[in-house]
Amino acid sequence: MNSERVTTATPRGLRAVPDLTGLRLAHRAILADADRLAGLLADLAAGARPVSPERAAAIAAYVRRYHRAVRAHHRGEAEILWPLVLDAAADPAGAIADIVRFVDDHRALEALQTACDAAADGFAADPAHGAPELAALLARARGLLGDHIEAEEEHLLPVITEQVPGAAFAAAEAGLRAAHGAADPHWTRGWLLSHATPEELRRVVGERAGAQSPVQPLVGAYRAEAEVVFGG
Repeated sequence: MNSERVTTATPRGLRAVPDLTGLRLAHRAILADADRLAGLLADLAAGARPVSPERAAAIAAYVRRYHRAVRAHHRGEAEILWPLVLDAAADPAGAIADIVRFVDDHRALEALQTACDAAADGFAADPAHGAPELAALLARARGLLGDHIEAEEEHLLPVITEQVPGAAFAAAEAGLRAAHGAADPHWTRGWLLSHATPEELRRVVGERAGAQSPVQPLVGAYRAEAEVVFGG
C-alpha cells in the first residue's frame, strides 16, 4: 500500500474511522491491470494487432512486474491485515471462515501467476505461438482476482471500517506500504498512483500531489512503460 495517513480530529470518546483510500486504490489498480493485460493478450492471440519482438519482451516484463506487486499485496494482507481483522472482529468465526477462503484464493492465484510468468517468457520468445496460452491464463487470473477482491470488499472492509481502531489500521497500513514496495518500490508506487484520482492523490500523498510533487517522476516513468506495453 502506498498511501500516507491523513489524520483528522476525532471527538473525545469516539473511534477514529480508518481511511481505506489506499487499500481500495490497490484493489482498483490490481483489477484494472488484470483487465488490461487479459484484453491485450486476447487481442494479440486473435491476431488483431502485430507485435514486435521488442514490444513482446516489454509485455512479458510488465506481466512479471505486475505479478510481483500483486504477490506483495497478498503477502501484506496475509501477514498484517488479516490478523488485525481477526483481532477486532465481533464475529471471529465468520471472519475466520472468510479468511480461510481468501488464503485458498491466494494459493490458487500464486499458482496461476507462476504459470503466467512462465507463459510470458514463452510469449517473449515467440509471440505468435505464445499469445494464446498467456491470454488464457491471464483471463483465468482475472476472473479469480475479481471474485476475490469483491469478496474482500464485501466481507472484510466493513469489519475494518466498523471495528478496527483508526490508529491500529494506520500502523498496519504502514506495514502494507513496506510490503508492497519491497521488491520494486519505484515501479510499484508509480503504478499505484497512476490509478489514483486527484482527490485520492491528495489523500494519500497530501501536499506533495501537485505538479512539482516528487511522485510525479515515478508516475511519468510508469506511464511511459505502460504506453509501450498497452499502446497510447
